[in-house]
Amino acid sequence: MNILRKRKGDVLISEKVAYEVAYDPQIRSGDRLRKFILRCPELVTQFQKGEEEEYLRMRSQAGIHDANAAAIAIALKRRLPLVIDDKKAKEKAKNHSVKTLAWQDFVRG
Repeated sequence: MNILRKRKGDVLISEKVAYEVAYDPQIRSGDRLRKFILRCPELVTQFQKGEEEEYLRMRSQAGIHDANAAAIAIALKRRLPLVIDDKKAKEKAKNHSVKTLAWQDFVRG
């Protein structure tokens, strides 16, 4: 988490990912990623122009859930790399020419 805090200028979190990780009532109050998001709400981003349409298109495809579809749509439209470990979502992102990184690669810089 220290590395994530140091690199928070390099991080955007979609609202759907933030909900899944920090605001869903099933998430433990002591979860470290939850605490990070709650302490850094400025990292949570809303859809910009064209991203919601892309999200809906992604979401309609089999095997992609809401949070991953939102993250892919934002990365695609903003031309940003995507830190993701979900195999199906990673393949979907790559199919759309989105550069993907495992969290370990992101942490290493």
